[in-house]
Amino acid sequence: MLKSLRLENFKSFKNAELSLGDLTVLVGTNASGKSNIRDAFRFLHGISRGYSIAEIIGEKYGEGGELQWRGIRGGTKEITYCGTDSFAISVTFSIIYNGNELDMNYHIEIKLKSSEPFPRIVFEKLTCSGFEKPIFESRPIINWERIGTHYISVSFFNIWSSANENQGLLNYIPVLWQVATETSFEGINVDDRQIIISRARELRELCDRALIAIGNMRFLDLSPDLMRLPTFAGQNILGDRGENLSSVMLDICRDETRKAILLDWLQALTPMDAKDFDFPEDFTGKVLLRIEEASGQKTTAYSASDGTLRFLGLLAALLGNQRSRFYFFEEPENGIHPNRLSLLLQLMEQEVTNGSMQIVITTHSPLLLNFLSPASLEYASLIYRIGDRAESRITKIIDISNAREIIANDGLSSLLDSGWLEDAMYFLEDEEVQNA
Repeated sequence: MLKSLRLENFKSFKNAELSLGDLTVLVGTNASGKSNIRDAFRFLHGISRGYSIAEIIGEKYGEGGELQWRGIRGGTKEITYCGTDSFAISVTFSIIYNGNELDMNYHIEIKLKSSEPFPRIVFEKLTCSGFEKPIFESRPIINWERIGTHYISVSFFNIWSSANENQGLLNYIPVLWQVATETSFEGINVDDRQIIISRARELRELCDRALIAIGNMRFLDLSPDLMRLPTFAGQNILGDRGENLSSVMLDICRDETRKAILLDWLQALTPMDAKDFDFPEDFTGKVLLRIEEASGQKTTAYSASDGTLRFLGLLAALLGNQRSRFYFFEEPENGIHPNRLSLLLQLMEQEVTNGSMQIVITTHSPLLLNFLSPASLEYASLIYRIGDRAESRITKIIDISNAREIIANDGLSSLLDSGWLEDAMYFLEDEEVQNA
């Protein structure tokens, strides 16, 4: 489970930290920086996929020329705060190792300079509670005439790895990925070769756990137009825009128990008296989602409302057979009737309670905030900017002076609707400046 995200000179954040719970809600005005947090999570996700830094920021194409990864918005020109030449991202998360829950922290710092051909890693570190020293620290040394002076200090394990001129890409592919998948090791001050091998395996396992923690992420931005299209049976992974909805729903409905759960939620979330799903094939063999109501009325995905399709997309993501451990939803309330927002939030909170899933959402809906459980309220954060300053900041809403008492009396939605949250931060900062 991810516990915190720290950003230094990343996009609009100069120095900020986000605390993460099972369900984390981000609120703030347009252009406050909420989508930049999504970009930071995507950057970490790109590391888990073994991409180079240039590919993570830009794009990644497969050997056949197909696009596999869309880069970070703004590219290298807009990824740093106010044009600085470097940025850093740190993430803290928990893992289970040898039957114990441990906290790990992964930190990576990237340098971007016009005088160098690629963005490169200048520092990388992985630490773990219960280990006195870092799992590894990496400080590449670049020589453009002879690329490859790259040293990894794995101090706890007494293992070092050095790249040669044939491994120049080591300067651009995160060490976390390399250690977990392919780096070879040489021992220092360890005479027993079996000890070296054993520690190398333990090192790889810890790095692999870290990759898993930042790797199983999805960033859904559902498009009803794409969700209406028929798909081939067997395409069982929902696309980020909702692609493959019909075949994903077909896969879920093969299990009668899970099908019943889907119908129950669809009946609760929409006015449709849905009693069944079926999936007629077109002349190419693609299947099309169709909803049958108790009256006998059948509605295909082609004519279903945008709100119904968005509900189905969220249901398919949260209840499907190919679920992820981490979801980032931007404004899930879009196209959904306000009377159904409490049920949407109930579904999300229900799915994160067992610890197998974590959700971050951004929202502009004051009404949705009133339905937050006490546990979720503890991890509701305000993303804000003061006046015309470029810097985005993050604070837990309950940490704002008097916020907890006002929420108890008036509800959180009134604070968002009135602009009280941003005003409070403006006046609190003004008081700090006067008292300094």
